[in-house]
Amino acid sequence: MIRVAFLEYEKETKDIIFELSKVFNELDWTFRHYRKASDLAKVMKKQEIHLFVFDEMFKTPRLESVFVHDNPNALFIYVCKNALATKDKDQRSRVLYIEKDHIVEDIKKYESIILSQCSQVDLYNFSYDGVHVNLAYEDIYYLEKIDKMVYFHTKKGEFHKRVNMSELETIFAPYGFLRVHVSYLVNAKHIVAWNKDEVQIITQENIPMSRAQKRKLMAQIKPKMTE
Repeated sequence: MIRVAFLEYEKETKDIIFELSKVFNELDWTFRHYRKASDLAKVMKKQEIHLFVFDEMFKTPRLESVFVHDNPNALFIYVCKNALATKDKDQRSRVLYIEKDHIVEDIKKYESIILSQCSQVDLYNFSYDGVHVNLAYEDIYYLEKIDKMVYFHTKKGEFHKRVNMSELETIFAPYGFLRVHVSYLVNAKHIVAWNKDEVQIITQENIPMSRAQKRKLMAQIKPKMTE
């Protein structure tokens, strides 16, 4: 069940809910509207929220610390008068900016990102040292191919299995994982910066990005993050 929380004016909330109903058409999801950040903070301690939709007035260092920092798996959408100005130099892949006057167009523009990142509550199942392991996609930072083994770098530690990287790319791509290098699949939700020849993730690790993959990704992903 995908849970969505709104800290936004009633009109914009209704418009966004209508558009999200199209995005989550085949998924179970629920939403709740809050008038005060303090009310949402109380609820947040009791249940996990997967998508936060905030008016731009709530984009302050204090509230970002409470909500964005303390919910590393969640996706955030700020609704702004001027999305580019509010976004400024923010490169976090899990923080999106849409404009009040272009809600329909912007939700549609970010549809694949919203769907893939919110769907990461699903589990990836495999066996590790004879033990059955269930990993939420959102808990996986990146996959690394070393020789014939693929290493899963996750919040629960490191796991590995012998598997084809291309096979994993097919499985993980719908959940927002990007093939930034022939040897790396990175969870876009955890990317905080795009650099010249690498991406930085939330753990402060820098993952190499090949020239070929960079050109491909810039054409597919980066325009959406900068428009």
